[in-house]
Amino acid sequence: MKRKKFVQLLAVVTAAATLFTAAPVFAADTNSSVVSSEAGETEGASGTITGSNSAAGSGTAESDTTVTSAGSETAGSSSSGSTDTTETGSPAAENKYSDDNAAESTVTTAPEESESAEADSASDSSETKDTSEESEEEKEETEEKDDKDDAQEMPVISYAAHVQQKGWPAEDAVSGTEAQTYAGFTGKGLRVEAIRASVKGDQNLGITYNTYVQQRRWTGWQSDGAVAGTTGQSLRVEAIVMKLTGSDADKYDLYYRAHVESFGWLAWAKNGELAGTTNLSRRVEAYEVAIVKKGEAAPARSSARNVAYLTVPTVTYQTHVQRYGWGQGEVSNGALSGTTGQGLRMEALKIHLNKTTGFTGGISYCSHVQRLGWEQNWKSDGALSGTEGKGLRLEAIRIRLTGEMANCFDVYYRTHVQRFGWTGWASNGADCGSAGYGYRLEAIEIRIVAKGCSAPGSTANTFHQYTIRDTYPQACARLDQVGWNLRSALNAAAGLRYVSTSYALTASNVSTIASYGFTTGGGDCYVMACCFYEMAKALGYDAHVMFGYVPLRAGGLGVHSWVEIDNYQGGTGVFDPDFQHESGSDGFNLYYGKPGTWRYTSGSRIN
Repeated sequence: MKRKKFVQLLAVVTAAATLFTAAPVFAADTNSSVVSSEAGETEGASGTITGSNSAAGSGTAESDTTVTSAGSETAGSSSSGSTDTTETGSPAAENKYSDDNAAESTVTTAPEESESAEADSASDSSETKDTSEESEEEKEETEEKDDKDDAQEMPVISYAAHVQQKGWPAEDAVSGTEAQTYAGFTGKGLRVEAIRASVKGDQNLGITYNTYVQQRRWTGWQSDGAVAGTTGQSLRVEAIVMKLTGSDADKYDLYYRAHVESFGWLAWAKNGELAGTTNLSRRVEAYEVAIVKKGEAAPARSSARNVAYLTVPTVTYQTHVQRYGWGQGEVSNGALSGTTGQGLRMEALKIHLNKTTGFTGGISYCSHVQRLGWEQNWKSDGALSGTEGKGLRLEAIRIRLTGEMANCFDVYYRTHVQRFGWTGWASNGADCGSAGYGYRLEAIEIRIVAKGCSAPGSTANTFHQYTIRDTYPQACARLDQVGWNLRSALNAAAGLRYVSTSYALTASNVSTIASYGFTTGGGDCYVMACCFYEMAKALGYDAHVMFGYVPLRAGGLGVHSWVEIDNYQGGTGVFDPDFQHESGSDGFNLYYGKPGTWRYTSGSRIN
């Protein structure tokens, strides 16, 4: 029996040693002192548990306990593990694990439970690792969820366009920065006639918008789904403006852009800026809207231009006027510069464009100046054309656009000319004013319109060019019949039938005497000389009517008239149509004293 009891007691002691060996080892808290224990030897096995206290004081505290066990020859080894525990009580209670208590625990713990504890410890370690891995996965899922939540919280703009022939779409477009979505059509030549827009996803955010419409100009602000523009009237939208409203408006930027006839997609406008065109008669064909957080960049989209809005450039000009100088200041867009009814000449002008419209190019101009004719070089963008301080009148002007401006716009201008008054509207480099008459320009008006639009007024009689027909219409008509050369002119004058007249030959009477010959087909030496003179002038020669005397067959001297032409073949030529008519000899390019000609006496020029 004693042996049997001894064996049973040994089994109990062995189990107790195993229990203490498999018991969890508590890691020391950073605020606790690390306490070590040394194993004491017993006849069978013994274990010592030493608890480490938490911070001094009573109450609930998280404590770590360090367990060290030493086995006898029977136990052979020890194992340890770690976990976090929370104890309630005083430091004295935490240190209740004395040797006596350890012995009590040895008696009440079975080996099966000890093996279970080892398994649980291994399971706890595995679960700790799994928990760490799951923590990373959960973190990623949380971040993805946060991103998704942010995306869901971002409001969107629902918008649509009423389009020519198409009406309203079945579904509105929705703002987005990833994929290009727009309302309307591109490449089909269809006009947008009205728009509507609303905000979804934020009750504290709204949207308001306005449209610039053909013939109507701005139609008025509409909001949150109401229609801006017109329907059923075939009127195009030419520009739009949009902005956010509500208490959340300062959290976002609203971007929008227009696809415009002839220009394609323009750049992004935002927060109340203009998008499209005005005064260019160009339709909006589509528009796109995007909303981003305040300060973020506009969506990355290609566009034909780096501006969101196009309009007619402002043309500004100033004239230098007799007595006033530059004192009248600058005017713009069709206003009068200069004077009318005061008999004052324009002497110079400057022109420039206010190019805040997104177009390249500029404006150039050239003046016709008294005695100097047309300027050799065009002036540009505010440079002076004409003269200053020389008292020389401007007589005509040319104005043209350059670069992209010339492709998109027409420049029109008209002048007020001495004796003629206002000319018609010339355009794009054409002559405007007069030349050859010696008439002054007195005033000018300049306007720019979109390419292909109507002129500001009549385009008739823009330039009064002096021509020889204005001064010598009958002489030119006779040259049309006989040929435009000097020989034909002399023959025509000599061919008049001889008729005596009673005209007094004076400088002021030359045209009257010539008109008689062209009208009646007859006349005397005065008439023949005056007719040839006018034809020679019409041909561009420096001709002069002569009055003098020639000997008569009956004796004495008779009055006579002929023509001299300076700088003819290196000298002064003598032309006498009456000599040719009466003698039958050639009266072309004579010289005084030539054999076979009349002896001209006391000749003098009357003009």
